[in-house]
Amino acid sequence: MARTTGRSKSREPAFIRRPLDHCPECASAELEPVVDLHAEEVHFLCTACDRCWHVELGYVRRVQPAACHGCPQAGRCAAAYVRDHASD
Repeated sequence: MARTTGRSKSREPAFIRRPLDHCPECASAELEPVVDLHAEEVHFLCTACDRCWHVELGYVRRVQPAACHGCPQAGRCAAAYVRDHASD
């Protein structure tokens, strides 16, 4: 006789869940995964504000565009990064 634990099955496997559900800067949920093959990492580009984020070990950090070798979105990220770091 099989024993049941009373736990319900998760509707979505853990490996599919997004580690970042909104942009830390603008709170948009429009995040597009971008694979950095050079660093073997996945970054998340916010299509609302053009900022790119990296998630690791529960921490989120902004990705510097110079670190993204060969990314097709590098121009968008670089422009946003320059705007954010321009002297007033």
